[in-house]
Amino acid sequence: VKVVDITELEAKEQRMQEKEMVEQVSIKFELNEEQDRAYRIAAEHVTHRGSSPLKMYIVRLGGTGKTRVLEAIADLLDRRGESRRLLIAAPTGTAAALLCGSTYHYILGLRDDDDYISGNLLAQIKERLQGVDFIFFDEVSMLSCYDLYRICERLAL
Repeated sequence: VKVVDITELEAKEQRMQEKEMVEQVSIKFELNEEQDRAYRIAAEHVTHRGSSPLKMYIVRLGGTGKTRVLEAIADLLDRRGESRRLLIAAPTGTAAALLCGSTYHYILGLRDDDDYISGNLLAQIKERLQGVDFIFFDEVSMLSCYDLYRICERLAL
């Protein structure tokens, strides 16, 4: 007779379900080898909260499937009931709308004319970022060094 802690069994079952879910999403989106590798790296961070921060830069020519990877990650989070953990940002309204996201100016309260941040604006930014673990920045090549600096500065608040 072997006595097993029920929480161990539940944790093992949970890991198996998560692994199956990751696999189902990969199959659903028909990811190629490179897309699947990027997706699985992100999926590892989705399923293992508390791991070190994920900093991933996906660079390819237009039309090679970067958005497909994002859609797969978003689908995985949605299946887990955690879609709030992902925020999609882009430099223009058009790019943001195509991905159902927002401009990074809006998300981070950035204005061209003023770097001052009021207490009210800071509270709004913190509310937008509450519970967010993943921020996807689309069209990074359109950002200047100064834009990247400002984004980094706001994320550090």
